[in-house]
Amino acid sequence: MLLQLNDISKSYVGELVLSNITMKIESGDRIGLVGVNGAGKSTLLKIIAGDMPYDNGEIYIGKETKIGYLRQNSGLQMDNTIWNEMLNVFSNLLEVEKELRELERTMSEPSLIDNTKEYERVLNRYAEKCDWFMEHGGYEIDAKIRGVLHGMGFEDFPRDTLIHKLSGGQKTRLDLAKILLEQPDLLILDEPTNHLDLATLAWLEGYLRSYPGTILVV
Repeated sequence: MLLQLNDISKSYVGELVLSNITMKIESGDRIGLVGVNGAGKSTLLKIIAGDMPYDNGEIYIGKETKIGYLRQNSGLQMDNTIWNEMLNVFSNLLEVEKELRELERTMSEPSLIDNTKEYERVLNRYAEKCDWFMEHGGYEIDAKIRGVLHGMGFEDFPRDTLIHKLSGGQKTRLDLAKILLEQPDLLILDEPTNHLDLATLAWLEGYLRSYPGTILVV
């Protein structure tokens, strides 16, 4: 079980919006949340994502469950470039890559060759980090970013395009691209097709069909 809601209720200024909502989300589920405007769909998503408090009930989230939530307001860093914003998703891998380059420089130092014990320690550390880097897709970072940016309609945008220069719809698409790269255990999408053309929508549908995690979408 990834997440469970028990009797969740929420009111705004005395008006009941959600009443005794109970649901369970299992790994691999594909859930569509359907309702008329004002029914409380976005409110429920915000509560699940931890962006909004609830009045009554309980929420249980599986240990180490990572939630990705496409908000209606972008969470992007406006002064960042398109490419660097996507790279931020892989910060842990990039840190390991930096350490690998430092270890390579260390191993190339002539003084280390005469220190057998230290050389062996550095070599073992390098082998360990190389294996981890490969297992976690370190050599696929550029390809993953290019693939998702292309699918979301950014193939013709220079890498150094500043995010604040994008339109509102483009920022929403870029935000979605970033969340897809993060591959959370539970992907929450609030009307993600609002700013997509037919080609991008078709790509997103195909991507979500093979998405390894769980999806909750309005």
